Amino acid sequence: MIYGYPDHPTVVAGDRLTLRVSTDAPRFRVDFHRWGDRVRLQGRSPWWPGRHVPPHPPYQDWGRSGIGLHGEELAGWPAYPFTVARDWPPGVYLASLVENDGRGVPGPDSRHARALFVVRAPGVKARILYKLPLLTYHAYNQVTPRPYEPATRRGGWSLYTVPGLDKLALPVPPSVSVRRPGGGVGGTPWDIGNVDPYDPTPRQTFAHWDAPFIAWLERTGHRVDYCTDLDLHRFGADLLRRYRLLLSVGHDEYYSDAMRANVERFVRGGGNVAFFGGNTCWWRITFDDDTSFRRESFWCDVPDPENSLTGVSFRNGGERDGDRHPVPVGYRAQHTDHWVYEGTGLRDGDTFGDRPDEYLVGYECDGAHFDRGRLRRGLPVRPTGDDGTPEDFTILGVGDVSGSGWGRGNRAATMGLHGGNGTVFTAATTDWARLLGSGRSPVVEQITRNVVERLADGSPP
Repeated sequence: MIYGYPDHPTVVAGDRLTLRVSTDAPRFRVDFHRWGDRVRLQGRSPWWPGRHVPPHPPYQDWGRSGIGLHGEELAGWPAYPFTVARDWPPGVYLASLVENDGRGVPGPDSRHARALFVVRAPGVKARILYKLPLLTYHAYNQVTPRPYEPATRRGGWSLYTVPGLDKLALPVPPSVSVRRPGGGVGGTPWDIGNVDPYDPTPRQTFAHWDAPFIAWLERTGHRVDYCTDLDLHRFGADLLRRYRLLLSVGHDEYYSDAMRANVERFVRGGGNVAFFGGNTCWWRITFDDDTSFRRESFWCDVPDPENSLTGVSFRNGGERDGDRHPVPVGYRAQHTDHWVYEGTGLRDGDTFGDRPDEYLVGYECDGAHFDRGRLRRGLPVRPTGDDGTPEDFTILGVGDVSGSGWGRGNRAATMGLHGGNGTVFTAATTDWARLLGSGRSPVVEQITRNVVERLADGSPP
């Protein structure tokens, strides 16, 4: 048994990375692999002495001593410092925790013996900044696959599986810490049984949406820097001003006030954002301290809902019901003379992503409110704006989920964009990255190229 996590999930090349590791093996080492168009071994630690320390409650910093749920004293997990070489390229890295003399190259779907972190370069050489949704990873992360067994109960729940609050001395509402195993890799999400029929890697992990999108970016020659939610929360204004395009992919559900404010400030200053995901900016969270956060409310319940940033909301989209989805849903295109559609060959009324082997709108999606009567008559639709969507939001595609037995509000995924000083594009479905990575949809790939290349260049809409 071996679990670990980084003290800080972002490190600058040349600086020190500190891993916290608990293992019942007498010794272990760490193999560091960089994720991109392929997995590359970047470095290796020496053999370190192993030490087993019990898990903590999920809301604690596991690197510090603490008190368990039943009043027991818990030691902090031991620290293992490692200096990242200055020549390590920027990227997402997987730390593989190897007990004794085992070997193996990791895949991105790793539910134990792995830790995820980001390496940043000392200077900025890219125009694109890719943000990993670390808070969403940890909101779903219950570390172990059996949260209610006594041996694992201390460390084994998420914000979705908290055991009886009336029997435990827990914060109310409970919080979770990013300083514990999991958070993209090295843990098990609570909805592990909700399997995507086209990609069995677990949702709510790095493997499912972020890994294929990053592989595509690097395979197509885009130079990219990386960060996490914590970087955006703590250093957002100074961090973002160095780039032209911020990328958010897959399931970027959890946002603090500071994260959202920093992104909006970036757009007002002329920066561009592309949301290649769904259920974006749904939960508004607050931090108890530097490492633990809790749900506060839905962003749609505040006077300035998330639509004003993204153009869309989960309350007008939907969620697939247990993946019993009888009808493939893609997008019906409109305004195909727009630059987003250049090179696709699509005409107004054409559809894409709706073949049985595609399912572009497959899990969770966001939408803007519009007159569904026009949709039924086959006419172009435009947002009403009564849900907070900006008046200048251009609807480029509609994925009608009402015939599939699921959905919320307007019950339609809504691809589009808006912009003033900067441009904000939304793909409005979590599964955009999955279909992009599969290579099954030339249209999805061409649209992605158009958006990334144009917005990274800073071209006006």
